Amino acid sequence: MKDIKTTGISVKSVLGKINSNKYNFDLAIQRRAGIWKTPEKSLFIDTILREYPVYPALLNKHSDTQKVDVVDFKQRFNTLYEFANDKFRLSDSCKPVEIDGVEYVIAGKKFKDLDEAVQSRFNDANLVLITMTDATPDEVKEVFFRINQGHPLTNGHKRTAIESDEVRDIIYELASHPFLEMNLTQAQCKRNADRDVVIQVLMLTEASDKYDFGSFRNKDMNRFILYYNNLVGENGPEVRVETLTKVDLIKKAMNELATVFDDDSLRIKLNTLPFVIYGMYRVLKDSKPKDKYLEWLGDFLESYDTNEEYKKYCTNGTANPENVKGRLNYFIRALRDIR
Repeated sequence: MKDIKTTGISVKSVLGKINSNKYNFDLAIQRRAGIWKTPEKSLFIDTILREYPVYPALLNKHSDTQKVDVVDFKQRFNTLYEFANDKFRLSDSCKPVEIDGVEYVIAGKKFKDLDEAVQSRFNDANLVLITMTDATPDEVKEVFFRINQGHPLTNGHKRTAIESDEVRDIIYELASHPFLEMNLTQAQCKRNADRDVVIQVLMLTEASDKYDFGSFRNKDMNRFILYYNNLVGENGPEVRVETLTKVDLIKKAMNELATVFDDDSLRIKLNTLPFVIYGMYRVLKDSKPKDKYLEWLGDFLESYDTNEEYKKYCTNGTANPENVKGRLNYFIRALRDIR
């Protein structure tokens, strides 16, 4: 990287940059926006209003395009933007804020409901930006993991360190699909469950006589990432095209599922979600009738609680080889009957 600068900026100025699309929030190393729940958002806004210290935002500026990537601070920037646009209310537990000897109630209020003095404090609050210039993707990844070293990282978070840039982009794009958002909780996404589901679907699509993915255990998922890095990058143009064609088909499969299963009452369980997506992927790949798969899938989800044949593979150790392949074979048998 060329240099690193530390500067101050007001919240109002940050919001102006966000509105003008000056910041790029789509680094694949980051989780998607919207992970924080209202209590977490409220605590951050409360911290801003009380003028408590906030750790710096980390950015990377590209000198050729002037584009600025948000490396760390995504959830906080998103929270500032949402609050300023009245997207949520502060928690009822927030205590009054004192400004120039006057107490102002903030509990349960949106930004538009705050007193003028409190709005001004929010807009004028100072944030610290640490801006790298022309940091390489490897440097960005290294800095990101170093600044998060003191925080407990899930296996999914750690896995991003061994993903190639292109594989990380593929996983990030698929993990941002609305079908996953409607089936996963925010807590699951915080643990990188959305990315793990994508990796598991990719593992299923690559399973063959030549490649046994093993299981959904952490070590096997890591082993798959190294294998997949080569598929996308170094195994020649034909293999690369074939691999990316599968990725496109997975997107189409989730598009189909998202148009049908948008009912929270039919939220698909985490250990079954990869197989549901894989099933639709195979339907599209093998040119089978979509309506028959969706009809079978609807019946399967409705009767899930009493389906002992399938549920025996969803007990303890759901990531081990026997249970993963038991669930996979259950779906494959169902797909064989669809004509």
